[in-house]
Parts: sequence; structure tokens; C-alpha cells
Amino acid sequence: MMAASIVQNVLLKAAEDEAEKLKSIQVDKVVELEFDLGNLLAYDINDIDVNQLRSDKEAFLANLSRDNVQLLINQIFQLPTLKVDNEVVIKLPPGTTRLPRAKPAPKEKALSKWEKYAKEKGITKRKKSKATWDEELKKWVPRFGYKKALAEKEKNWVVEVPGNAHNGMDPIALRKTKKQESVAKNELQRLRNISARMQKSKAKSKISLEPTERPTAEQLNRSVFIAHTATASVGKFQPNLKEQKPVLKSGQKRHFDPLVGDLKKETTKSLDILDKLSNKKPKLDIEKAVNREMNQPSSDYKGKGLEKKSKTQLKKDLGKRKHKGAKDKKFSGKKGGSAGRGPAKKGGKRTGNKN
Repeated sequence: MMAASIVQNVLLKAAEDEAEKLKSIQVDKVVELEFDLGNLLAYDINDIDVNQLRSDKEAFLANLSRDNVQLLINQIFQLPTLKVDNEVVIKLPPGTTRLPRAKPAPKEKALSKWEKYAKEKGITKRKKSKATWDEELKKWVPRFGYKKALAEKEKNWVVEVPGNAHNGMDPIALRKTKKQESVAKNELQRLRNISARMQKSKAKSKISLEPTERPTAEQLNRSVFIAHTATASVGKFQPNLKEQKPVLKSGQKRHFDPLVGDLKKETTKSLDILDKLSNKKPKLDIEKAVNREMNQPSSDYKGKGLEKKSKTQLKKDLGKRKHKGAKDKKFSGKKGGSAGRGPAKKGGKRTGNKN
């Protein structure tokens, strides 16, 4: 009789353990949970049974967590599904809870000219095969590489010359030149895209970190600060070198004028802004104008019968144009005479009292 009761107790315990593992997905709560599926968050505002928490803390927290996670998963499975690469996935909605960040979210990478054009025209990138079938050669030819060049040479071993071509025309050399020009054009466009991205990054900081022959103290201080903070701890645990001065944080500080200050200074500042807005004459940048003039090819001057001037002469000419409204006063006179007296006329009579 005792053996039968022991076996029954063991079976009951095993059944309870199995039932514990296979709990129902239906969870009853007095107050329904609040969900933020975009951030996979669930808020449980129900009261906690303090007596049960004190009696068996670990088991109580495990059961509470299990029930809340089950409710969150039930909500996720109610979202619409879609297939991506033969896999069923769920697209989460945008989050409603604003989570704090130490730093702002990174901005998206600037699009290149081709990416902007493709986005406007709706051109999508398709994965192409590495080789294509050539009907003339009757074999598979790679899309790029030296084998592609050999196949083109084998296919185009003879080129038809157009009827209006001149005697010295070489169609094979012309095709090669066009290919080189196309490659150079693509490379130039790639460098322009890189330059445009660099200009945008330079505009963010006024201090340039490009290598120069004689860097200023501000540039050196900025370089040391960036190198010091370029660690996972942002320089918090970075030791200083021997006899190194403490790294000072460098950057552009914003200066705000006081609300109550010098009234005369504020009036002058406002009048200067008004003068700049109302002035119709554009400000002449002599350095920019000279550089533009110097960069023009010499053929433009030869075609007009002119001679290209030096940079110093151009600056002088532009300076005269800038001040062409002012008239220079010329003074003439004999050596040792007064500045305002003109030259004496020949054969004239002397007038005046003798002393």
C-alpha cells in the first residue's frame, strides 16, 4: 500500500512539472497591459501580491515575467506577416515610447548623384550574373576582367570603317580612346562625390584638421583632444603622457549678448545689418576674382588679341575699378614752390609789391 502511494505521488509531481512547462497561452489579468510593440515593451500596472513575493521571491518573479512575456508574444503574433528570402517575418510598427539617448541618432549617409537619380526614376538595383552568353563566340564571357577584354578583342578583330572617314583614321585606336575617356569620366565623378561629402563634413567644424606645414596652437590642441577621446570610454580612463599638460576641451563656444547692455553698441550693430541688407552693390572679393581670371586658359586671350596679366597686375586693376568713383587730385608746381601754385607762364609780367 505504501509503495503504491509513493508511485502515485511521483506520477502526480511529474504531471505537475509537465503542466508547468506547457502552460496555456491564455493569461488572465485584472487590468490589461499597455504595449509598445515597436520597442517590444509591455507595461504591467497590476498590484503585486506582497505576501507571495516575500514567501518565494524567485518563483513569483519568474511566473510574473513568463505571463507578461506571453501576453507580449500574443500581441506580436497578431501583426501582419510578410515573406523575405523565403522566411516569414513580422514588421514592427513605429515605437511610441521615447527612449533616452546619450547622443543624437546618426544621420543617414548623403546620397550620390547616381543614387539620387535612381531614386527619382525608380531604378532598382538588380543582382547580375558574373558571366553572360555571347552568341558570336558561342561561350560564356565574364562581365568584367581581363577575360572580358580578351573576348572583346577576339570578337572585334576587324572593325568596319565608315565611308566618310578620313585617310588617317584608326577605328581601333579611336575605340580604345573612347573607353579610356569613359573610365576617366567615371573616376572624376567618383572623386567629385567624395569631395562633396568631405565639404559637408568640413562645414560642421570650423577648425580644419588637415595636415599643414605650420599648424596653429588651436589645431594642435584640437588634434590632441580628438586623439585623447577616441576610445570606448571617450578618454575617461586614458592616461596622460609624461609631463603632458591636461587636455583641454576645444570647440566653438557660442557667445550671447546680454539682455541689458550698451544701447549705442546695439544700435550700431542693427544699423550695420540694415546697411548690408539695403546695399544693392555686391561686395567685391578681389582674391576670388583674380583666381578666376588666372584659371582661364591662355587660348581665350590669344583669340581676342589680348595678353594674360600677372596676378599682381590684376589685383591693381581690380583695386582701381573698386575706387573708380573717387577722383584723384593732381598737384603740380615748381621744385621748392607751393603745392597749390601752377607753373609760371613764359613772357608774363610780374605783379606784386616789392618788399
